[in-house]
Amino acid sequence: FLCVFSKFTSNSTNYSLKQGGLLFPPSYKSPALSLLCSQSCSGLVSMSFMVDHHIMGPSSYRKARPASVSSSGFHSQRRRLTYSQPSSIDSLETFNGDMTRRSEKEILQALNDRFAGYIDKVRNLEMHNRNLEAEAAALRQSQAGRSSVGEHYERELGDLRGLLQQLTGEKARAVVEHDHLEEDIQHLRGRLEDEARNREELEAAARAMKKYAEDCRLARMELDKKLCALEEEADFLKKNHEEEVAELLAQIQGAQVSFDMRDALKADVTSALREIRSQLDSHASKSATHAEEWYQVRMERLSEAAKSNQDAIRGSQEEIAEYRRQLQSRIIELETLRGTKESLERQRMESEDRHQDDINSLQETINQLDSELKNTKWEMASQLRDYQELLNVKMALDIEIAAYRKLLEGEENRLVSGGSPYSYLDSRISAHMKVKGEEISDTVIPLILFKTHSNHLLIYCKHQS
Repeated sequence: FLCVFSKFTSNSTNYSLKQGGLLFPPSYKSPALSLLCSQSCSGLVSMSFMVDHHIMGPSSYRKARPASVSSSGFHSQRRRLTYSQPSSIDSLETFNGDMTRRSEKEILQALNDRFAGYIDKVRNLEMHNRNLEAEAAALRQSQAGRSSVGEHYERELGDLRGLLQQLTGEKARAVVEHDHLEEDIQHLRGRLEDEARNREELEAAARAMKKYAEDCRLARMELDKKLCALEEEADFLKKNHEEEVAELLAQIQGAQVSFDMRDALKADVTSALREIRSQLDSHASKSATHAEEWYQVRMERLSEAAKSNQDAIRGSQEEIAEYRRQLQSRIIELETLRGTKESLERQRMESEDRHQDDINSLQETINQLDSELKNTKWEMASQLRDYQELLNVKMALDIEIAAYRKLLEGEENRLVSGGSPYSYLDSRISAHMKVKGEEISDTVIPLILFKTHSNHLLIYCKHQS
């Protein structure tokens, strides 16, 4: 029976062998072996394995899960084998003598036991193969489900990206609207400043008009005082004139009494007095008329100036009231716009915060979905690797079952033909060594194992060093 072991060390006679996939299946534990080997001059090494017959029985095989996968895909476990090189050729002769002392019956019994064990192993391997096929189908279904989950995640990511773009557009529109409102507020602020300057100018004009009206009032009072003084002066001059006239008349009457002799000059004096009186009366009337006319003209001018000033003051007051009403309306409008601006600022800040929160949540969702997608891809890759390993195990088991079947068919043919077991084994060994001699490398050792009469296992290996 053929078993391939890897990991060969050419510098030492101790070998650390790794069990292959032909004699012992990967899902069963093999018994511990102890072998003795001796090397001949032609490069052939004979090894002796001490194997307990009860350990080699079918009941010694326990089903176990494969621990690892080798580079070729076969599950294997390491076995410790102890080699000892004989010191002389006598040990080989002694071993051959022990082998010839075993009977054909014991060999057949051992082969029957091993055949029963192989049958059980084949059944267990077929059952394990069916389980692996079921697991592979489940893995295919889970892989299809995970691919649909990945497509669902991709669609959800696309929807979230579209929502993110929509929120970005709304934010841009809100920023543009905020800029327009800022421009309107700046325009209204400029208009308010212009109205404030106009108000200050009107207030300055009103103050100037008030000052001018006060000056006019003071000038009128001054003119009233002058008029009173002129009236008093006119009364005084009139009284003085009347006194002078009376005095002159008295003097004239006295002169008429005292100067009776001057009757010739009486007519001249009377005419002179009459002329003087007429001149004084005309002068007084002219002075009074002139003063009255000047007073009337002055009063008319002052009245017109006061009236015009009052009209200007009234117009200024009306303009001030109108500007005050406009300023009040502008102040109210400005307060309204300020409140609107504050509310829009709050709405903008709230919308920005809300959009930022939405963007953060969407980014977290995208990151989470990306991580889940990566994990799903890793799980899919891991399951694909597991599936590939299971396929490799299945292939190895199929190859092993085929090898067992060929070995059993060969054993049956040998038993039917009635040939010698040793001749059959020798022919199998020579044929196998010829075929495998071209395939093995420095790290691969082909081994041929068979059981002797004394439950020993012989192993022949060809080493190319």
